[in-house]
Amino acid sequence: MIGIPLGLITANAVEWGMHKYVLHEAGRNRNSFWAFHFHEHHRVVRQHAFHDPNYRRFALGWHAQGKEAWSLIAAAVAVAPLFPIAPFYVATLWYCAGNYYHLHKKAHDHPEWAREHLPWHYDHHLGRNADANWCVTKPWFDYLMGTREFMPDAPRERNVLGLPSLPGWLARRLPDPMKYGRVVGRATPQAAP
Repeated sequence: MIGIPLGLITANAVEWGMHKYVLHEAGRNRNSFWAFHFHEHHRVVRQHAFHDPNYRRFALGWHAQGKEAWSLIAAAVAVAPLFPIAPFYVATLWYCAGNYYHLHKKAHDHPEWAREHLPWHYDHHLGRNADANWCVTKPWFDYLMGTREFMPDAPRERNVLGLPSLPGWLARRLPDPMKYGRVVGRATPQAAP
């Protein structure tokens, strides 16, 4: 059963690393397979205030969202040989791959939901720095790697685990997100009444 927490941690680390080093660094090259993320997805999301209407397309087509889905399927197939020796670990990785696609699609189909439930990802796209906030599902590795940046006027997660609610005894023991993240930019001035 140790495979479950190890799978959750591994998936979040891979999510962070893939987003930073592959989708953004390698993806800046327009000739790269990974260019779809930076040059299509980010552009469309900026144009549509976080909404990405392209998620309405067939999920397995040869476009940005399809390449995302195919990459997750390929990763799931790649870890399949480990299933006989680490079934809980592999099953957790499979769950995380499906959850990633589900949450990413839901976030870009419903921007207000994302602003409230995935503020770290919302900040990644609409904040001042697209080279921060690499995590999509949970902000764990953004905190661990020092890449969590908050927009000054946007909602923030209540805890570093990115969970909507925690038992009081656990919430009191976790560090304040502001201790490991930083606000970038200035708040929008409020109009006088």
